[in-house]
Amino acid sequence: MILTGWKEIASHLNCAVRTVQRWERNGLPVNRPIPGRRGHVTADAEMLDSWFRDTAFWRRNDFVRLDEIDRARALRAEARHSRETLRENMASLKKQTELLRRRIAAKPPRTTSLPKWAVQGT
Repeated sequence: MILTGWKEIASHLNCAVRTVQRWERNGLPVNRPIPGRRGHVTADAEMLDSWFRDTAFWRRNDFVRLDEIDRARALRAEARHSRETLRENMASLKKQTELLRRRIAAKPPRTTSLPKWAVQGT
């Protein structure tokens, strides 16, 4: 997920904007489409998570946050897989529905006739 702006990046890393700006000097992976100190900033969430895990967390041994990040990644992957499975199932159902519609349209209409016992009584 692409984050745009210092507020989104800080919110993602669960810290203050000024802290994130300071971390930029220490190698925080942010992109500046227009070079300069006051230009726009974008960042990839997974790259930020990786940078955060490989630097500050290992120094502080904050394994609880690492577990949360890993769990979030696993949940995102599971959700992505579920969406793909759902799309495949929906496409299959769509094909089956279309086949049924064609079969129904191809059948000649039924003629309703009275049963023999009803015809004989008249």
